[in-house]
Amino acid sequence: MKLRTETKVGIIAIITIAILVWGLNFLKGKDLFGRQHTYYAIYEDIGGLLPTSYVFINGMKVGQVSKIKYIDPQMKKFIVRFELPSNLQLPSNSIAEVFNSDLLGSKAMRVKMGDATTYLNPGDTLLSHTEGSMLSEVGKILEPYTDRLENIICNADTVVNNLKQITDNETQRNFHSAMNNINHISQRLSTLSANLDNIVGTEKGKIQDIIENIDNLSKTLNNNSHELDNIICNISEITDTVSRAKLGSTLEKLNRTVDDLSASMEKISSGKGNVGKLINDDNLYDNLQKSIEDLDALIKDIKENPKKYIKVSVF
Repeated sequence: MKLRTETKVGIIAIITIAILVWGLNFLKGKDLFGRQHTYYAIYEDIGGLLPTSYVFINGMKVGQVSKIKYIDPQMKKFIVRFELPSNLQLPSNSIAEVFNSDLLGSKAMRVKMGDATTYLNPGDTLLSHTEGSMLSEVGKILEPYTDRLENIICNADTVVNNLKQITDNETQRNFHSAMNNINHISQRLSTLSANLDNIVGTEKGKIQDIIENIDNLSKTLNNNSHELDNIICNISEITDTVSRAKLGSTLEKLNRTVDDLSASMEKISSGKGNVGKLINDDNLYDNLQKSIEDLDALIKDIKENPKKYIKVSVF
């Protein structure tokens, strides 16, 4: 027996509609193949609960709100119908509570299981409770600290006013002047750093010689540590002897000597006198170095060719 085309189209349409209905209910969280029982709860404020909101027990989604309807024309009370699995037993003192399911304020329902030994029947009405909004809960938490917050706000306002007085035109000018001085100092430090880099680069050989001399001096001191200990002991004995002597006049002379020495060092550092010229004149240093090298070469030549300089005659 062949099916007519209209019959085939009808069967396909019915199957399509059934799949669509099942898919929509599946997306809504409804189980079309499982048996469910209906329960009710009455609220004065549903707090934004929707007919598609989920029902939770101990954090697990077990059902869904199916319908919300107001009881009286003034909308002072609402009755909420929700579905739960048929194998679930609810103690008679269980509470259906509307709560915030996330931080965005979405509402859901949860059933707090009671401890009664009697159980509710399908179609019964549960005890109800609506959890306050997150803002109201925060308000309750902050209520004991309201006075403190007011004092803090007043103090903050006083601080702002003081800051306004501090940041007047004269203070701003002083601040800009200080910043300009800091900028000038920074530029001077940058120039000084560049000059130091140039000095280190040009005098690298001399610095290396100084370091080698210091290293040799350190090795010498290390090798003669015993003698140094004896010297220190002798100095300690001398110090004890000096401490027992009258040092007033000696210290006064020493102060005068130090002042004279300081004046002499200042003249030397400024390049005055023969010693100052000797220290500050690079040409004199170079000539002296060359003379030393020539003298070293002369001594070496005398050692290699003594007959060239010393003539011995026998009478």
